[in-house]
Amino acid sequence: MQEDKYTQTSDQAKASPKNTGKLGKKRVGQGVLCLSVGLVLGILGTNTYTTGRLPWELLSSDRALSAADLRKLQYGYQILNDQYIGEVKKGEAVNGAMAGMADSVGDPYTAYLTGAASESLDETIKGSFEGIGAQVTTENGWLTIISPIKDSPAEKAGLQANDIILEVDGKSTKGLSTEEAVKLIRGEKGTEVELKIKRGDQEQTVKVKRDEIPIETVHARLMDQAPDVGHIQISEFSETTYDELVQSLKDLQKQGAKKFVLDVRGNPGGLLPSVLKVANIFLEDGQTILRVEDNQGEEQVYQANSQDLGDFKIQAPLVVLIDEGSASASEILAGALQQSGQVPVVGQNSYGKGSVQTVFPLDKNGKMKVTVAKWLTPDGTWINEKGIQPDIEQSLPDYAKLTLIDTSQHYKAGQQSEAVLNIQKILHSLGYLSEDQVSSRYDQDTVEAVQTVQEETGLKATGEVDGETALRLTQKMQEKIKANDSQLDKAIDVLAQA
Repeated sequence: MQEDKYTQTSDQAKASPKNTGKLGKKRVGQGVLCLSVGLVLGILGTNTYTTGRLPWELLSSDRALSAADLRKLQYGYQILNDQYIGEVKKGEAVNGAMAGMADSVGDPYTAYLTGAASESLDETIKGSFEGIGAQVTTENGWLTIISPIKDSPAEKAGLQANDIILEVDGKSTKGLSTEEAVKLIRGEKGTEVELKIKRGDQEQTVKVKRDEIPIETVHARLMDQAPDVGHIQISEFSETTYDELVQSLKDLQKQGAKKFVLDVRGNPGGLLPSVLKVANIFLEDGQTILRVEDNQGEEQVYQANSQDLGDFKIQAPLVVLIDEGSASASEILAGALQQSGQVPVVGQNSYGKGSVQTVFPLDKNGKMKVTVAKWLTPDGTWINEKGIQPDIEQSLPDYAKLTLIDTSQHYKAGQQSEAVLNIQKILHSLGYLSEDQVSSRYDQDTVEAVQTVQEETGLKATGEVDGETALRLTQKMQEKIKANDSQLDKAIDVLAQA
């Protein structure tokens, strides 16, 4: 296990803070601050390690477990072990107690990780993982997608931010923790998982084939319609993001880019040191990136600093793109550039996660992920459950939010339902049906439209929508959405006026 890749001391994580209090006075030594929403299906979102002493070694006597508390725990286990009619597995009992302790604080981002969830953290360090590639969290008792990873099986299957995963291979996710649900979804490359998805008021089943997901966090290109504009997508903030971004910026400049779109749509967060270094590229030394407030209310200010965060700087017209899937570290970047750098932010209101987590390894099988602080924008705003408000609001076309087609069903002539209506709306959006042919009834016009799609995509022209046809329709919709990215177009328009 290459543990060192994500092992950093608290001094390294702090980068170049301006102390306005005593942040970390009661903090565990050598902890790493990290910012992310939920888990990736096959990879843990908060991918950091903490080295040094165990948390309880720094507790004051009034906060530590008393001898009576410890006796109570021991006695409870003894009763269970002696009196329970079935078998009591010591390891599972201990893990259950640890999980209950973490759950007791009522924070969705604080959790005890063991088994598959703990192993997922280690997989991050390897540079790739096997799964479907979607960031998830638990909201109101249900597993909810924050965003699919670019080019992942989840994205190719049409999964979107805010889709609710109701069932995994027939098992309900209601009441499951994020970690428990991830155990059901993750698996080996090449295997399939069946997900029951709710989008809006519609429910459908989707089969997703797991694959190996490389952890490449920066994707860059020169825009065809604006050859002086470089479009840079950051999918998450990992240890490699800064180096990837610097190289991408240099490459784009060589190709003629003089303006840039920094796209963090669907980016659920990542490592605090990473986003600090990224923000530093676009800010002048001394400008505030964020403020962090600990559990004592004491504040620490993080500022741009070439000496600690890197001396590569870009002074060029810039726009930041965000959406409802932009969370945590993405919001730090957007807030810092918006408030300190006066960079226009375009898109939709972001997710709204204003807390910081640290992962503490307890032993080889268990880790405790704990919310240790909250972060504020440069002007002191806590965006938790509010998000970053864009300067210029711009949504994607309405068809981008159409419901997925249930790949477990078979649709054919004569049927009439909301699901058929959804298929017709997709066909209309793709230009295969006119608006007056959308009726919710699977008629001859629909049969012929489906046959055309099947002929174009190399399928047997049955005129019926089966799982394979549903997948081809989904792929066509994704291509259309990417080709008609109104948010990116707006960002380019803003840069044209710069």
